[in-house]
Amino acid sequence: MLVSEHLEKLARLVEMRARLDPAEDYELWYFSGLTLCVNAMNAALHALGATTAERCFAHNVPVYIRETETPGVFEPVIRPFGDIEHIDGPETEALVPPELDEAKRALIWMENIRDPSVRGELEITDAVIEGVKSACETCLRVTRACVERTEGGHAGSGAK
Repeated sequence: MLVSEHLEKLARLVEMRARLDPAEDYELWYFSGLTLCVNAMNAALHALGATTAERCFAHNVPVYIRETETPGVFEPVIRPFGDIEHIDGPETEALVPPELDEAKRALIWMENIRDPSVRGELEITDAVIEGVKSACETCLRVTRACVERTEGGHAGSGAK
């Protein structure tokens, strides 16, 4: 995706997520938070030139899916890193420039709590909810600052 597309998706997710109750709707609230943070990280990685922004969709990295010249027809391609799906692997973590370290740590924390809080037996307490909120806020704050700085304050042009 392009930086502008990540930011548009991010805005939709933030708006939708605000209507959810973190305790009552935890699974949807959590996954929308994780998805918005991944989009924010992708926008920042593209804006910083660490990954490639284009209309390709991660399938099983390094395999991506992209539309061909025929509308609605897609093809698999092997290519350099574009959009990431997860950040909890060493090959993905290594892509992240130092200015995104704080956001990376927040996103790793969110990915580490995924299974115990959604599929496991972790009780969803106020502390868990606050931890997820804090991780999301950190990721958004850091990634938005990088995108705004690199995109001249109007983060929407798409980056290399």
